[in-house]
Amino acid sequence: MLIEKKARARPLRANLVTFMLLVLLSVIGVGITDYSPADAHRYWIFMIFVCAITSILAGISQSRGKQNRRSLSWVSVQLLHWSACIAAVLIVYSLVHTGRINNADAGLIMLLLLALTVFLNGAQVGPYFYLLGGFLGLMTVFMAYIEQYIWFILIAAVIFMIVAIYWDRLVAGQARSSE
Repeated sequence: MLIEKKARARPLRANLVTFMLLVLLSVIGVGITDYSPADAHRYWIFMIFVCAITSILAGISQSRGKQNRRSLSWVSVQLLHWSACIAAVLIVYSLVHTGRINNADAGLIMLLLLALTVFLNGAQVGPYFYLLGGFLGLMTVFMAYIEQYIWFILIAAVIFMIVAIYWDRLVAGQARSSE
């Protein structure tokens, strides 16, 4: 019985650690975007793939041991979801290459696309992706409107991590009390 409880709590902890890792990688991306907007494009594409892989793995790990395992159709929906994000990023790249937008604006647009894709993926995978999408969206707003935004983003990252830890403990506490 105790092993069963630990097995059920493990996906929550893994999702929390994954969320924190993605927040830290996002903050690194903001630093790269601030330092070199041209190099930021490659980093945000890398982040799209990292988010896609982690969301698919998180969805699969959540369904382990349950009767309603993630099906092949769920994985194909995930692949379509993330492919649409990549297609939108490629369109942004084409706008940069034709001179319609500059590198700094393209970085903001890519970050906004990633924020939207991650947030919408929360419906498929879970609340941590809602939280991450909200954080990425907030970072986009900070970068667009605040001159010295890095401090605001670091504070927001800490706040979002505290909220995630609280959420994890709340859900884990409810799971323990329901047994």
